[in-house]
Amino acid sequence: MNLSRSTLALAPDIFVLEQKPEFFGQVAHWHHRECERQGLKSSLSLRQQRLVLHVQQNSIPKTLIALRGNQLLGCVSLVNYTYRSSERMPKVASDSPVWLSNLFVLDQYRRQGIGTALIDAAKNYAQDLGLAELWLSATDYTNYYQKRDWEIVRRTRLAGRQVNVMRVSF
Repeated sequence: MNLSRSTLALAPDIFVLEQKPEFFGQVAHWHHRECERQGLKSSLSLRQQRLVLHVQQNSIPKTLIALRGNQLLGCVSLVNYTYRSSERMPKVASDSPVWLSNLFVLDQYRRQGIGTALIDAAKNYAQDLGLAELWLSATDYTNYYQKRDWEIVRRTRLAGRQVNVMRVSF
């Protein structure tokens, strides 16, 4: 796909959160809001505690942020956790699957390619770690991910909500 020069000029800069610690509080707030929106138990202090792990020297978990100048536009995280479900999970290529989580873009910057840029940066980060796939669970935005080559592998319930477990391989 060819991108026009004006589209390229709008592309955000992507950083790992540990490179820009001044945005830690805002990202924790976004994570908390999204958890509440999804009906998950959350508190801002819990989100801050968990996000501290993302700014240490570990490869995973890691949070990536999108900036334009000094304006924070959005974020996405890579985490590895065991997905708890009463249903048997599909076979994964890794003993410790990595999940895309907490994709968030401010409302006024949506539909400008920022979410896609964050997802692509997360995929590149995962590939650099030698991973062959990423996972995610989606409710409201399944079509968004399907348009970006994610496939639905299973439908299940999480926190009382129907979710689509999705995977992308590279």
